[in-house]
Amino acid sequence: MSRHNTPTANNRQTEEAAVTSCDAIKLADVTHARLAEPLLCPRLEHCAIHRHPFFQDLSDQDLASLCQRSRLHTLEAGEMLCREGDRAERFFIVLSGSAKLFRVTDQGSERVLGSAGADDVLAEVAACSPDGCYPWYAQSLEPTRVRSFSGGLLREMVAGRSDYMMNVMRYVAAAMSQTVEDRTILTAQNARERLVQYLLSLVPGTDRRNTGVKVELPLPKGLLASQLAMQPETLSRVLKELRNRGLIQVAQRQVTLLDRAGLQEFVG
Repeated sequence: MSRHNTPTANNRQTEEAAVTSCDAIKLADVTHARLAEPLLCPRLEHCAIHRHPFFQDLSDQDLASLCQRSRLHTLEAGEMLCREGDRAERFFIVLSGSAKLFRVTDQGSERVLGSAGADDVLAEVAACSPDGCYPWYAQSLEPTRVRSFSGGLLREMVAGRSDYMMNVMRYVAAAMSQTVEDRTILTAQNARERLVQYLLSLVPGTDRRNTGVKVELPLPKGLLASQLAMQPETLSRVLKELRNRGLIQVAQRQVTLLDRAGLQEFVG
């Protein structure tokens, strides 16, 4: 994929937010207004920002400050949100739609690393580093709305509060653990084992059921095959094999695990 042919959200006009993304503080031109009192985040239940673990220790005033300086990006399908290697000056929350995360190999082909959907936060760790760069390309898979936030402002908040710093350290440690788990899946010797490990990883940790567990594939099957280092026809063949064995049911991108214990036997 060419670095120059794909439209980029940063090249389009981004909308400076006049309200917080939770839609609770509705003041015209709030970024430039002189206010008698500081804005506070009301922490509405449906808002993705304050509920995310990365922000859980931020004060109501700091959350509102982040939202004041946020921007809304509206992307068409196929549009870039950010590019690998660019300086990570902002981090993102997906409001609606979805995006794929990928790198480009030396041969020019895409290597899919994952995906992001509604409420997912992207590049928050990179944006917390003064010299951080985006570790991948992020490209919308469909019409997608994303809100971006200032990494510099977040760094200032973290630097001034030890409790914020401890939360960031916990968050980074958890992110590193997830990265190790993702890489472990890719070390499986055969395609069937990689797919089974991946399907089991999609099950919420609190769900202990052996049968009837429904998981949603976050990517179209062609992109998922790339993420799992296999050809699309191999993915289709393995899904069919697991279905014929009575271990799963497949309906579009929804997979029902009919025999979780049976699947786990494949991976030991």
